[in-house]
Amino acid sequence: MNNLYSRLKNFLLIGAYKAIVTFEKIFNKGVVLDFLTKDFINNPYKTYNSMRAHKPILFSQTTRLHWVTKMEFAQEMLRDKRFSVDDRKYPIANKRRKEFKKAGREIMLDQFENPSMLKLDPPDHSRIRKLVQYGFTNRYITSLEPEIKKVVDSCLDRVHNQNSFDLIEDLAKPLPAIVIAKMMGLPNEDLDQFQAWSEDLLVGVGGIGTSKEDIKKSGDAYEALISYFEKIILTRKDSPGDDFIGKLIQAEEEGDKLNIKEMYGTCLLLLIAGHETTTRLIGNGMFTLFNHHDQMSHLIKNFELIPNAIEEMLRYEPPVHATVRFAENDMVYNNKSYKRGTPFAVSIAGANRDPEANENPNEFNIFRDNIKHISFGYGPHMCIGASLARIESRIAFESIFERFKQLELIDKNPVWGRNLIFRGFENLPIKLS
Repeated sequence: MNNLYSRLKNFLLIGAYKAIVTFEKIFNKGVVLDFLTKDFINNPYKTYNSMRAHKPILFSQTTRLHWVTKMEFAQEMLRDKRFSVDDRKYPIANKRRKEFKKAGREIMLDQFENPSMLKLDPPDHSRIRKLVQYGFTNRYITSLEPEIKKVVDSCLDRVHNQNSFDLIEDLAKPLPAIVIAKMMGLPNEDLDQFQAWSEDLLVGVGGIGTSKEDIKKSGDAYEALISYFEKIILTRKDSPGDDFIGKLIQAEEEGDKLNIKEMYGTCLLLLIAGHETTTRLIGNGMFTLFNHHDQMSHLIKNFELIPNAIEEMLRYEPPVHATVRFAENDMVYNNKSYKRGTPFAVSIAGANRDPEANENPNEFNIFRDNIKHISFGYGPHMCIGASLARIESRIAFESIFERFKQLELIDKNPVWGRNLIFRGFENLPIKLS
């Protein structure tokens, strides 16, 4: 009976969704964010471009969000104090609290009330970021290069004599997970579990057609990670050590320190963000190169082009496609009135393809000058681990091209993940010659 009810409910929901899509096509003269179609999943940029051309801030009935696809407006929303990331302040918070309580997610509710810096506005965000950045100084991140190279070599050693390997499973996933775990001083034997938790958690974030089972899996992973970090941090309070968690425990600025819940949230944020963004950057970047063989050939012969190529990869095929902001108060923006708490989806992918920001934005060009993108964010919330992701990706591409002079994509049409927030592949098999 429950199964029948579930199928009937899904049928009605899909019917309602299709009706909304039809209405929106008529209302917006053919422009609609229909995220269930294969065309959108394979190439969302066509939709973002049409949305921008129609209205740079377009309300989408299918997502109930105002989508911002113009670079100028996206950058302004990411840096302007009139736009907030702290969803606790707005009506959506009551719905989330009820959902957590109904599902018995006391840990998630507690972390919702005590969020990481990702979900905080200044001055709270500024305070935590100032303390956390002690573990992300350029000098320290640069010093990790030899260790990152060892990890990459270890991953590639395992596949060196094979006819093929999976770029995602064999390198792009383990590399950032191993590096961030080493930075935090976490046990090597826990690495597989970190990766599993990380992947399970993201199933419930921005997933298209996410099932109840996936939502439960995501919640279980979230709570398991918080409990894990709680145990680690409490164990090490009296003897912090010199790794990143030790630095968090000892971090102090003008008498201010991170409280225990802020530490849990920070560790979770860095593990997930540091892992998933780099994984997708490497996978998306390599796939893009396979579709531009002449440019891949240039990189193989000229490693000095790789840093600029990575910036173009980030612009052209970003790992993170959108982030949310809320109107701090009732406001007028771009000649239109918005109520307090109005949610905006800042389209990173859409802004990166804005022709006013980048000439010929739908062309991939590793020689592009003055590349403008917001793939690591912009303003006060710019990704604190951006330099680490760039170094990991650079070393990964250099090492692959050093070892393997001929590479071939086995599946010319790999399956993109079904997610509005994160874009990437679960697998990317490559033939070695």
